[in-house]
Amino acid sequence: MLRRVFITGANSGIGFELAKQYISRGDDVALFDLHFNEQTKQSLSELADDYQYIEFFATHICDNEALQTQVNNAIAAIGNPDLAIFSCNINEQLSKENSIACQHFATLITPHLSMNGHLAITSPLIDATKFTPEPNALILAKKLRKKFKPNNIKISLICSSKTSKAITNPANTAKHILRSLDKQKLMVILNLQSKLTYIMSRYLPNWIMGSVMDRLIKQQLIRTTR
Repeated sequence: MLRRVFITGANSGIGFELAKQYISRGDDVALFDLHFNEQTKQSLSELADDYQYIEFFATHICDNEALQTQVNNAIAAIGNPDLAIFSCNINEQLSKENSIACQHFATLITPHLSMNGHLAITSPLIDATKFTPEPNALILAKKLRKKFKPNNIKISLICSSKTSKAITNPANTAKHILRSLDKQKLMVILNLQSKLTYIMSRYLPNWIMGSVMDRLIKQQLIRTTR
């Protein structure tokens, strides 16, 4: 089933790779970023068939008014989104700006999502050893899930450590995200260590979890001091 997909941060990195994935399988896409270079436009447009809509919208995600205008333009161009993905840079120095941008995008896009639609937002892990996502992203996801539950709109949180291989291998990361969102997973955890930590924190008693984490930390200290 073909869908209409909105993706931010699509000029480079994981956002760009996600755009490639969704275009390659025939979806219509609206892409957002501060700017788009000609190489990006050409690379993505070449993947599309004649019947597909591939639209580019340059805007600053933190500029609420400008973003509203471009979201409206995107809806006019390809229709209401079935899936919207907030993809962002997960560097620590940009986390505050990303948090603001994420809230802007979520606030503007969710009223336009089709029934049974899906919103995915990116959050860095503050502490990968304890699986601690950025608090504002967790709060936002919780509020949105409650608000849009009557419309059966799914809200997924995509989590990655700042040291994750997601940064160095965005193509494989995009494939993993796509598969997870296809399964409508509410929590998409990108790197293996964070995923194992998350599973253990949910299902193991605290004293076992503490023992395991102590051992992992000791092993990491040994590696870094060699």
